[in-house]
Amino acid sequence: MKSTSLRCFAGLLSISMVSCQMLETRQAADSGFAPQDKKSETRAQFLQESWIDSKYQGTPIGKNFNAVYFAPVNTGYMAKQTWWQEQTPLRQKDMSDDVREVAASIRREFSSAVKSHPSRKLALASGPGAGTLVVELALVELVPSKAFWNAASSAAGFVVPGAGVLSTAGRGSIAIEGRVRNGADNSIIATFKDRRTDKVAPVNLSQYTWYHGAETNIRDWAAQFAELLNTSPDHVVQRSSRVTLKPW
Repeated sequence: MKSTSLRCFAGLLSISMVSCQMLETRQAADSGFAPQDKKSETRAQFLQESWIDSKYQGTPIGKNFNAVYFAPVNTGYMAKQTWWQEQTPLRQKDMSDDVREVAASIRREFSSAVKSHPSRKLALASGPGAGTLVVELALVELVPSKAFWNAASSAAGFVVPGAGVLSTAGRGSIAIEGRVRNGADNSIIATFKDRRTDKVAPVNLSQYTWYHGAETNIRDWAAQFAELLNTSPDHVVQRSSRVTLKPW
């Protein structure tokens, strides 16, 4: 039993090393939604790129805001991407339907995560206004998980004792950009960008869906954003692991 546990630990350790070295997600191409020249070191380490106005650096969010409003997610930048334009008209129609559903899910998950956070320092607002932090999100990339999935996926995986095959083949991706405004004067006080591919997980095709990976990443984003809004200025919100042992 002890030797089995050690093998499992070694397997998990090797996965962590692989996730750090091989599974880092490249950034999405700039869509134009968030300014390209605004970058700074922030405590939002779960994002690939972020910027915050120096006036708000190191300041508790509750000092300036008592509520947050998540605007409807912008999907207008999707069709401008080269990979979208290369799709057939029929596929673009299907993708448009998918994008609307995923965009609604993003807004719903972000709102739910803030509402259910244990600290509950910020209320959910129904619109912009004084004392309200306005979060504008844009969905700029959405690639389905099963677009390239096939039986050869196992060949691209690696085995973890007790967990089975973990696969990196056929992974989808999702990318968002964001602008954060002061609801009192509509000024932009922060921007961010992030792209994530599906997490490496045990192969379980019976549980798999086209946007399974995107759904998982959306929940992670929502939880991390809620953590950012409800913690002190010295608390760093870290990026989650790109490996999971959950196949669903």
